[in-house]
Amino acid sequence: MPTTPKKSNRKRSTSTSATRRSSPTKKQSTPVGPLFNGSHVSGFTVGLIVGVIASLGVIGGINPSALPQSITAAPSVDEEANRQPSFTFFTTLEDESFSVSPAPSSTPIESKYTQYVLQAGSFRASADADRRRGELALLGLEAAVEEITTDTGTWHRVYIGPFESRSAMAKARSLTAQSDVDTLLLKRSQ
Repeated sequence: MPTTPKKSNRKRSTSTSATRRSSPTKKQSTPVGPLFNGSHVSGFTVGLIVGVIASLGVIGGINPSALPQSITAAPSVDEEANRQPSFTFFTTLEDESFSVSPAPSSTPIESKYTQYVLQAGSFRASADADRRRGELALLGLEAAVEEITTDTGTWHRVYIGPFESRSAMAKARSLTAQSDVDTLLLKRSQ
C-alpha cells in the first residue's frame, strides 16, 4: 500500500524565501522644512549684535597711557658684562653677631633607672582584669593589676613588667601581639 504524505498543519509563510523576513512597512518620510527659518535668522542677528558690542568694549577698554610711548633698545651684552653687582648685606649684617651652638642630640639619653612597662588593658570590673592577667600567665608573662580611682570611676589596669631592657620588652610585646592582646608601652623611672 502506498502511503500518502501527511499534510502539515503549519501554515506556510507568504514570503518567497524561508530565511528572509518580510520588510516592515515603509515609514512615511516627513517633509523637511526650509533650511533657514525665522528663528535661525533672529539668532544670527542677536549673536552679531552681541559680538559687535563686545568688541567695542574691548577696544574702548584699552588704556592709551598703558601703551609704551617709545621702544628703547635693549642694552648690549658688553654693557651688561661691565656692570658690577652691588651687594648690601655686607653693610647690613656688619653690626649683627651670631652665636652658633651645636644642635642638641635628638636621641634621648636613657638613664639606668628607666624601666619599661606594658599596659595590657584597663577594665572597670576587677573580674575582667583578673581574666586578662590569667591569659598573660598562660603566655608565660608576669602581670599585675593596679586599681586606680579617677574622676570617671575606678579602673583596674593590667601591667606587664617592669622590663630592664628594650629587648625583653619587645619579646613580651610580640607574645601579646600573637595572642591579639593590644599593649601600650610606658616608661617609668625608678
